[in-house]
Amino acid sequence: MPTFTHSGLYFTDQHIQTARKHRDQEPFAAAWALLNDSAPADSLTAALWNGFRYRLDDNPGAAQNAIITLQSGAGLDGADFKAVEHAITLAHSYELIRDHFPRDAEHIWRERFAAQVVHLNNQLQFSFVEHLWLGLLNVAAGIALEDETRFESGVETFQQTIQNEIRPEGYLPRAVEGGDDGSLTRQLLSVGALVLMAEAAAHVGVDLWGYTSRGISVTTAAAYCIYYYYYPDKWRWGSITQAVPPYHDYGAFLEIVNLRAHPKDLKLLLDERRPFFSPVGGGLTTLTHGLPPRRRLFG
Repeated sequence: MPTFTHSGLYFTDQHIQTARKHRDQEPFAAAWALLNDSAPADSLTAALWNGFRYRLDDNPGAAQNAIITLQSGAGLDGADFKAVEHAITLAHSYELIRDHFPRDAEHIWRERFAAQVVHLNNQLQFSFVEHLWLGLLNVAAGIALEDETRFESGVETFQQTIQNEIRPEGYLPRAVEGGDDGSLTRQLLSVGALVLMAEAAAHVGVDLWGYTSRGISVTTAAAYCIYYYYYPDKWRWGSITQAVPPYHDYGAFLEIVNLRAHPKDLKLLLDERRPFFSPVGGGLTTLTHGLPPRRRLFG
């Protein structure tokens, strides 16, 4: 049973303090520089960006800018995968600025957001990968709205995927099937949804990181993704014409994996691709989930 708390959807005040303490050290310095750069042009991405500026850098003006975007109704329409992505971004943005939201306006927005989540769950044409992202939306919306039934629906999606969809090697057959050049991207998207579900759930007291079936967990699938960054020619599910861009575009969740599981083979990938920012894939995860540099034994 979740115990709803609110800081950031995927992080806590402790993560914020770590990012501030190591502001001038990598990997945090590059992430802070990115956050202090110009906001993205896309309004929903900018709302999330401003949410991070508020939550991590105590910028109330940024929070107000995010609230203006949410109040406009941006992202509260559509019934396709893009609409699911928008709703996840909105849930994350709201979590970042909810303590700054005027109460009357907040109530109106929450009702509209809840209606959109119901609308998306009533659609039946989602693919397997999109179904996983709908599960993530249910976890995120369940937390944002403190709706235990909605949250548990997302948890069930996670658990059924671990039980039935991930092979012992780590791949998800229904994600990679097709023999086309999008198979690696679908694997990354699938694992990303699972990682974000696990991380969001962890911060309301539900342990999905430790959930296993047949010896398989979410980290099993994450490790499978890491290997093919280094050996894309070994990918057996179709051609990979551009191995690196999918990791740059969809790999923000790997910072969370690194903090949680410390895979030994992940460091080079992170060093090459940081700082990670994904509006739907966890936000500025290098800032919120980066590992501080190790202290040297002799200073």
